[in-house]
Amino acid sequence: MSKPKFTVGDLVVLKTHPLLIGYRIKGDGKLVPPILLVKEVFIESLKKVICDEETGNTIAERNKYTCVYFNDSRSEFLEVVLYESMLETFKKLKIEKIDRKGKVKKDYKKIIDEIVGYKIPRYEYGKIVRLKTKKIEIYKKRSSRTFKVGKNITGVEELSPKETIQYVVNYTSPDFIICGFKKNDEKNSHYSDGSAKKIVAENLYKVKWFNPFQQKFSEQYLPDNFLTDEMKFD
Repeated sequence: MSKPKFTVGDLVVLKTHPLLIGYRIKGDGKLVPPILLVKEVFIESLKKVICDEETGNTIAERNKYTCVYFNDSRSEFLEVVLYESMLETFKKLKIEKIDRKGKVKKDYKKIIDEIVGYKIPRYEYGKIVRLKTKKIEIYKKRSSRTFKVGKNITGVEELSPKETIQYVVNYTSPDFIICGFKKNDEKNSHYSDGSAKKIVAENLYKVKWFNPFQQKFSEQYLPDNFLTDEMKFD
């Protein structure tokens, strides 16, 4: 069996994410998929059928992942199971930052390195923490062009292009308050030969936040390595 490319707590994206190609989103920002956090790793047995018997075409894979993202339109966490070849590491995303003077800084490596360097926050009841995906989701930008019709000195009509840059902050999560801790009821499991079958987080933190859509406070247990208390914003 091939070793899984990702592990619990890793940030991954669907291969269709536009920031894998360029620094700015083109088109409708609502079509951009979220940054995902790996919650569980599954390694299928060799008995798993991954190819169509008639054509030989691949129809599944050995490695698959339960991924989690924050749905900001309903203020809740959602899960999706995806195969490895559908995913790419977040480290390949292109991220730019615009400072307060309007200067564009394409220092995505600095942001990526910051996120990679996050340590698991020490458990402390009442501590404020953030989802590790928050900074990237806030920094996403969409570029669009408009054209102004005018005339040059000879009286000929010309189109003057104007680029507008907007932040696209869908899937951005709120800050959370730690309000509980437990050991994961599910444990890492193995096949009879000792090889890994399922990999999960050992520790779970319960976090609380205000849900404006349901007008109540929500709670959820998350792997401790989904969170950070080190994230800073300029």
